[in-house]
Amino acid sequence: MKIDFIKCHGSGNDFILIDEIQNNFNFSEEDRKNLSITLCNREKAIGADGILFVLNSKDCDGKMRIFNSDGSEAEMCGNGLRCVGRYIMDFLKKDHICVETLKAKYNVKKVPSLFPGIYTVEIEINTVNFKASSLPMIADTLEFINKPIYKFSKNLKFTALSITNPHIVTFVDNFNLENIISIGQLANNSKELFPKGVNVNFVKVLDDLNIYVKTFERGVGITKSCGTGMTASTSTYCLNNPNLYNKLINIYNDGGMIKISVSKDNKKYSIRFIGNASHVYKSSINYPSDNYKDFNKSYFKDEIDSYNNFLDNCKNFTKIN
Repeated sequence: MKIDFIKCHGSGNDFILIDEIQNNFNFSEEDRKNLSITLCNREKAIGADGILFVLNSKDCDGKMRIFNSDGSEAEMCGNGLRCVGRYIMDFLKKDHICVETLKAKYNVKKVPSLFPGIYTVEIEINTVNFKASSLPMIADTLEFINKPIYKFSKNLKFTALSITNPHIVTFVDNFNLENIISIGQLANNSKELFPKGVNVNFVKVLDDLNIYVKTFERGVGITKSCGTGMTASTSTYCLNNPNLYNKLINIYNDGGMIKISVSKDNKKYSIRFIGNASHVYKSSINYPSDNYKDFNKSYFKDEIDSYNNFLDNCKNFTKIN
């Protein structure tokens, strides 16, 4: 089977995008799992954090399914949704669409560039939920906000919330890679607390309107960025600092930067989530095969150059990487 694909990324969170709308692949669930495990391997194959499968939807312009590199399916992926949104907008020749995900529907639109030469997408997110049961998290309170989890750390405090997928957020003075990995792995092996695993987000405040987020992503590990992780982190940041609601906040990460504005009406949250949706190259592979490393690539050189310039600008500002 010949599979055409696009290698793409949102804030350095990289994906293999496969179009099932215009191609009749008839993948089974086992096919999608095996494809993700096989093709996302960075040493033996294409390499990616996950695969974005673009499908038809009865209610929206298209549907996204995201499978992590370990073969597990995620409920939602903000960085991936921007890439899928761009892809659907391009072939439908629209600037504003609706995309269905595993548990929710999102409005997606093209907006002015974050930086010269960067295709930029805005997503409306209204699925923020601070109830512990929404993750799910096994807790003795309705909400778990700014509380210690001594099994993970004696010093840090955590807040639990879902963006249809599960997150915990903690604020740190400095990043310690060993601690991030240790806590991330421990959290995802603590089924008595998080039966379905959890994404763990570490936030460093640079100043009022600028934060830096590192995420240990469930099913992947440390990624350059996690879209819903940045959304969860910013929502928690505004919960702790209500004066920042409705303000546009810059969220830096190892793969670049996005912008988020959080609005709150009673306990209902509305998020404007703005970031890049960049293409790296397009290609095709034969599946199954014994060689997923040697294939021709058609690079999007101008997009790559523009994003590298943007990334340099982000690094000059944060001085973290």
